[in-house]
Amino acid sequence: MKKVYIKTFGCQMNVADTERMLALLTEKEQGIPTEDPKDADLIIINGCSVRDKAVHKAVSFLGEQQLLKRNSPIEPTTGRKGPIIALGGCVGQLDKGEVFKRAPYLDFVFGPDAIDQLPELVDRAERGQRHFVQVEFDKTLSYSTQTKIQGTKAQAFVNIMKGCDKYCTYCIVPFTRGKEKSRTIQETLDDVAQLVAGGVREVTLLGQNVNSFGKGNPNTQGFEPKELHNIIGKVGPRAGEENFNQLLWAMERDPRLEKLKRIRYTSSHPLDFSDELIECYAPNGVTKLAKHLHLPVQSGSNRILQKMARHHQIEHYIAQMDRLKEICPEVGLSTDLIVGFPTETEEDFQQTLALLDRVQYDNIYAFAYSPRPGTRASKMEDDVPNAVKNERLNRLLQHQLKIAKNRYAERVGQVMEVLVEGQAKHQNMIKPDAEGQSLGRVWTGRTTCNRVVNFIDTSARNYLGQFLKVKITASTSLSLQGELVHDPHFAEQSENVSYSGSYTSAVTSSEVVG
Repeated sequence: MKKVYIKTFGCQMNVADTERMLALLTEKEQGIPTEDPKDADLIIINGCSVRDKAVHKAVSFLGEQQLLKRNSPIEPTTGRKGPIIALGGCVGQLDKGEVFKRAPYLDFVFGPDAIDQLPELVDRAERGQRHFVQVEFDKTLSYSTQTKIQGTKAQAFVNIMKGCDKYCTYCIVPFTRGKEKSRTIQETLDDVAQLVAGGVREVTLLGQNVNSFGKGNPNTQGFEPKELHNIIGKVGPRAGEENFNQLLWAMERDPRLEKLKRIRYTSSHPLDFSDELIECYAPNGVTKLAKHLHLPVQSGSNRILQKMARHHQIEHYIAQMDRLKEICPEVGLSTDLIVGFPTETEEDFQQTLALLDRVQYDNIYAFAYSPRPGTRASKMEDDVPNAVKNERLNRLLQHQLKIAKNRYAERVGQVMEVLVEGQAKHQNMIKPDAEGQSLGRVWTGRTTCNRVVNFIDTSARNYLGQFLKVKITASTSLSLQGELVHDPHFAEQSENVSYSGSYTSAVTSSEVVG
């Protein structure tokens, strides 16, 4: 079979899209994955356009591939030279065919809604067609799909909706992912049940705004709760429609999902983050729900939030976080922040620093503002100098590191449950013996509150996909270190399921959407 190399930039949805591409091409016997683009017959750049830097990374990587075309012989039957090269993801959706002017060696461009057509697009390229574009949005009102993963894994990303109707002034997502559309609860349950039967023990439910899941889908099965509320009033889908809380409770109660250990989700919007969802974190709530929340706030200044068209206020956001921590004290919190948005003053920025102190996040994803073409903010004067943006970004990150250092240190001495994701990228926790030999391996995983934990094991056991007890012995601003607590009754081998490979995603840009 031909070899396929996919370079992924962006959020978890892009990672899930890459997984789907590989599965589709493997099913159609059009390729198997390779780790080296030099060995590939098909190269796909799955690009992100949320940040200007991410776009540059994708385009730069595309430029590096022209040598593979230039140094390859011409195929006599098709006239094609070298590997097929395609540009996909949000970058493909946004750029459309303009990129051919800068990269004539590129074969075709496609958007997120064309992923299921990828086998046919590759077939066209193999027959010699070049410079064609498939970026039309799916015009149907419904959204149906099936999660496809490569091999047997303990974790899986599950798309439950796509698109966004919020139109924040800075955000390109509505223009690259289209209008909001949700899968039905029943289809999602059936999909997750199939994953669980194959060994998946943790799922991450994906959407640009998962809190608005269910909009437009009639609640024909009478799922509860039928209405959602938050501090500003009724939110989410209308009464009589399905909603995100209904999905969580249905997953909790479905007997087919008994072996599902954790449910995560991303991303959320404070405007649709409901009181009912907060209640799901309570001890008598959705027990499978991971004790973690990623809720993008973007700024600590109400004035800037208004210019961003976020439609929520900081005092309301803080009230939501206070209520959540009251119900679930161990919850881990993370957020997205933008610095240097048009007209942002030092006072506005100080309000963002004050928000970090008030909420006490475990982690943040912060970015310097960059105008995205076609958005309303791109028409505003980008009046904060780049030097000021970068200086504020550095101050913000350093401020957060101090908070995270204290937050992580609080866990030292505790025994925590960790889902092992694979061997750590860096094995420097292991000290060589007298003969210079390294004994053991460093494994890495995450707690329910999404903290990274690294631990050493000197046995030859494969812990990938297992839930283990780890006693925390040390901490940094970014992770925890621990010692494995050997408890055969606690470790879960998932009834002889053998997990292969590592679940390290190829995310190279912004980690989250929202």
